[in-house]
Amino acid sequence: MIEIIDDINLVLSFIRNFFPQYSGSDNPFEKIICYKVDDKVIGFMSYSIIYENADINYIAVDLDYRRKGVAQKMFEYALSDLKNNMVEKFSLEVRTDNKEAINFYLKNGFKIVAIRKKYYGECDGYLMVLEVI
Repeated sequence: MIEIIDDINLVLSFIRNFFPQYSGSDNPFEKIICYKVDDKVIGFMSYSIIYENADINYIAVDLDYRRKGVAQKMFEYALSDLKNNMVEKFSLEVRTDNKEAINFYLKNGFKIVAIRKKYYGECDGYLMVLEVI
């Protein structure tokens, strides 16, 4: 079940399992959703909507629940929200060596539009964009 998170402290320990540097955000444009099974957080997604553009900040799914449609359901929820907010473009950066994530985004209509050299330290990143409207 997908829930909108208003209090980041409710999912912060889950998030830090995947992104230790995450300390919460004071970004007024950020939306956080989580996916729960039996009141246990098994996935989360953070995205920001700024006028007609949106960015995926973070997305993660517990290892035991990967390849079971959790990320897809969160993505579809976010996409519906973006359409309701008249967003035109959805973008993200992803490590060029993260083949699983790249394939997920390509499957969902994103296109690689640029390479960000050394975006992740020694690893390059792809800028990927999805035309929403």
